[in-house]
Amino acid sequence: MNFRLAEFTARRFAQSFRNRAFLTFTRSIALASVIIGSMALIIALSVLEGFDRALHENAVRFTAHIQLVTFNKRPIYAADSIYKHLTSAIPEIYSAMANVEREGLVRGNGGAEGVLIKGVDIDEEFHARPKRIIAGSAKIGYESSRTALIGRKLAASLDIKAGDNIILTVMTTLPDGEQMPFVRKFTVSGIYETGMAQYDDLYIYLPIQSASQFFGISDGSVSSFDIMLRSADNIPAVAARIEDILGYPYYAISVNDIHAGIFAWIDLQKKPIPIVLGLISIVAVMNLLTMLLISVVEKTYSVGILRALGMNRIDIMAVFTMQGTLIGVIGTIIGCGLGYLAGLIQQTWGIVRLNGDIYYLDVAPVAFSMRHFIVVGAVSITLSLLATIIPAWIAAKSKPVSSLRFR
Repeated sequence: MNFRLAEFTARRFAQSFRNRAFLTFTRSIALASVIIGSMALIIALSVLEGFDRALHENAVRFTAHIQLVTFNKRPIYAADSIYKHLTSAIPEIYSAMANVEREGLVRGNGGAEGVLIKGVDIDEEFHARPKRIIAGSAKIGYESSRTALIGRKLAASLDIKAGDNIILTVMTTLPDGEQMPFVRKFTVSGIYETGMAQYDDLYIYLPIQSASQFFGISDGSVSSFDIMLRSADNIPAVAARIEDILGYPYYAISVNDIHAGIFAWIDLQKKPIPIVLGLISIVAVMNLLTMLLISVVEKTYSVGILRALGMNRIDIMAVFTMQGTLIGVIGTIIGCGLGYLAGLIQQTWGIVRLNGDIYYLDVAPVAFSMRHFIVVGAVSITLSLLATIIPAWIAAKSKPVSSLRFR
């Protein structure tokens, strides 16, 4: 094959199309189809990747890799010895934070809400799993102070600002076994935001000592341990090992178990993606194929002249293959670039908002992966190349005498 001759002829054909409005229109439509298809693929894959990463990160940031609890939610006694035993026996454990937790009721200026009240070591909690403070401070004073952190959505529903007071109510068990409510006033030192509505509307943080006194839990006892690992790849194995070491009545819940519904939702979103993306690619390829077929019809006379002058069939095929492939390459580059730009705009300004109660996140997340650009580019260019085969073959099969009569 004479590559230079085929390239020169393809370039001349492309220049001649400019003088024909219909051919220019069909080329523009084909190019726009490839651009839109590539852009849609990049945006769809980036949003899906963003959901996957954001939900995993937020879930871990809020609940840890593994949560160690007891059956029937009974207190864990001798917490210090259990902590030392776990950290010495399992080197994969990065930290194991003791906490106390109980359901309760919070009352603010705007009404009352049911919440989960969690007592933690704030410094250790924010070191292991940082949270974004949007008002006030993450420092909630000394361990027995009556200060609290609440979520953004909960603060809005209660009409609470940093520095305001809230009333917390929990059920306490008396020595005789009778249940009675216990009420205490706390000051909101800060308001946090995770981006996940189900957390921002549910959890209130207290200093662990203050929470223990409020709940009536004895010193040295905790509700659970939030365990963070050095690598998230070992979560199932470490959870099973913890249960083997401690035995009954302890059991370990992994983040995948705690948020099984969220991760199942993500997996469900991934299933129709290949079908949808395949349909987008087929539409782009069909437009490109139509454009090349029209080009073959319009250039039949020119092809006849070239065949009469001695150009072989392979070179004729190469002329139309180059035209289609060039449109595919240019369209893919522009489409991927526009998809990347749209993703950056969403990452920066969060233009697309979501209903957090349905989608778990308040803003549509976007995360880029070089793998997506490679796959989209390879698939788009390959399909563009395949779309040129039929028109190029038709052009190469035409006979010079019949082509010269076609005017």
